[in-house]
Amino acid sequence: MSPVKEQQPSDDAPASVAQLVAAMQALGRYSGENSAAEHEAEAKRLGSANAYRARLANALLGLVEVETLLADGAGLSAEQMQAAHGQALVSAGVEDDPARLLGFLRWRALRVEGPLRDLAQDEATGPLILAAAHAAEGLQQLLGVCEDGQRLATASPTQMTADLIAARQALADAIANIDIMFDLIAQVERL
Repeated sequence: MSPVKEQQPSDDAPASVAQLVAAMQALGRYSGENSAAEHEAEAKRLGSANAYRARLANALLGLVEVETLLADGAGLSAEQMQAAHGQALVSAGVEDDPARLLGFLRWRALRVEGPLRDLAQDEATGPLILAAAHAAEGLQQLLGVCEDGQRLATASPTQMTADLIAARQALADAIANIDIMFDLIAQVERL
């Protein structure tokens, strides 16, 4: 099978609501009608057509991520796994452009940080979940600076400095939470 290339004519032409739903239907994971009336009602319920489209795109992403999780766990060699993961970058159209790749990876890190922060709100999770949330925040900040570094002609040194400071603080917070866990382990060992 040859790699799947980016199919969109441009970044300004996202998939339509009907196309997103059709993809969900193809996976057998949509039970609605895929009609204009249904889509209008859902857009109104969610507050806008953009909110509805985002909800559908993220629903499709979740479905595809589960399929990817299952496929990745199917006994692939490290080389096969790397090639499969690279296919995602090819399909996203970011594999040949370092700035776009870094922006895409930053977006992925942002998607990790939010759920970790939500989990960390429960004190029972302990300091490691919060450490992971801080590390994800630091990673996305660093990736943002790296992305800006690919476009030095238009990058703001002031913003890059602020982002580096934020990344350092987030990573220091991650280390502080790891140290809290070390202290807790030491207390348990002393008992």
